[in-house]
Amino acid sequence: MSYKNCLDYLNDYGRLPLSLVPFNEIDSLILSMCIYGDFDGILPGLEGEETLPFHRAIQKLTQKEDWAATGPVMAARIPELLLKAARAPRYGRVRMGGYASVLDETRDCQFAAVTYLLPDGTLYLAFRGTDDTLVGWKESFSMAYHFPVSGQELAAVYVKKAAEKFPGKLRLGGHSKGGNLAVWAAIQAPPLVRARIHLVDSFDGPGFARDLTSSKAYRNQLHKIDVYVPQSSIVGTLLHPTGQFLVIHSHGSGIQGQHDPFTWEVRGTAFRFRAHRSVLGNKSAKSLHRWMESLEPWELEAFVELIFYLLSVNDAHTLTDIAENLPENARAIAHTYRNLDKPTRRLVRSCLGRLMVSLGPDREHHA
Repeated sequence: MSYKNCLDYLNDYGRLPLSLVPFNEIDSLILSMCIYGDFDGILPGLEGEETLPFHRAIQKLTQKEDWAATGPVMAARIPELLLKAARAPRYGRVRMGGYASVLDETRDCQFAAVTYLLPDGTLYLAFRGTDDTLVGWKESFSMAYHFPVSGQELAAVYVKKAAEKFPGKLRLGGHSKGGNLAVWAAIQAPPLVRARIHLVDSFDGPGFARDLTSSKAYRNQLHKIDVYVPQSSIVGTLLHPTGQFLVIHSHGSGIQGQHDPFTWEVRGTAFRFRAHRSVLGNKSAKSLHRWMESLEPWELEAFVELIFYLLSVNDAHTLTDIAENLPENARAIAHTYRNLDKPTRRLVRSCLGRLMVSLGPDREHHA
């Protein structure tokens, strides 16, 4: 059976201006994916007065060395999307500015955001998800026990500053961790800024270490927040989710495949939706929740700290660094693990053992 994705959407609607076919959820996904491009040195920050046409920013991006590198677990078709979107007359009058990027290993922070100025006078603030860096992945894992993480704090500051700089209604969005940051920033926005927020899109973004659904700020924004989750996704169901999911058909397999937006099916100007998540998706999410609940917060934090310590022992800073010399890195990791003290190794075995138990048969159905 054939299916269409966001690239096919650009083939079908890329020639039609936003004035004719209004900005929709697929446009939101596309712009939120474009922030995965490294615009350092290309786009002005929030302190600058200038903005760049969208197509010109992408053109400058493609002049960077290794601009199309995505890493072993990121969506491989992001460069293709960037090029196709830049050529689409649909985004011909879109401008980009207010770029912010932070990568700080000392505080486990990987953050990036950009503001798109749309021709109807509204703004789209896009937040980058987890990239190829180990610090980015560590920050994402730390969301399970630390709240708020540095990226969430920076997202809240970014929205406030972007709203001060640019007039107009606000749309916020992001894929993966970027979706989490968009929701958090909307909830934390000052009242006058919050009133300007029109819509918040979280594309398979994880939830929060604390349940925010009972807070007044969340309830006030609930009608503006859309959380899109593929039918068997695990990422978007982690921690305390925010509200009900809009379940998308995905043909992707496994965690990575379901999380890849290029496997999400599109019909016309919207996603192809399902009434419910899959049995496999619900079972997998339940197993991971069960594992995290079996650990004390200090155990989970110690486990994550140790895992990323081991991954970086051969001076690796990205997943690509690890993958490019996997045999040597694996030996270095194994050697470092063998030299850990006994209590630390016992903690690792305990955490992994409980994970295996949680991934086993559902105890409620096999009691």
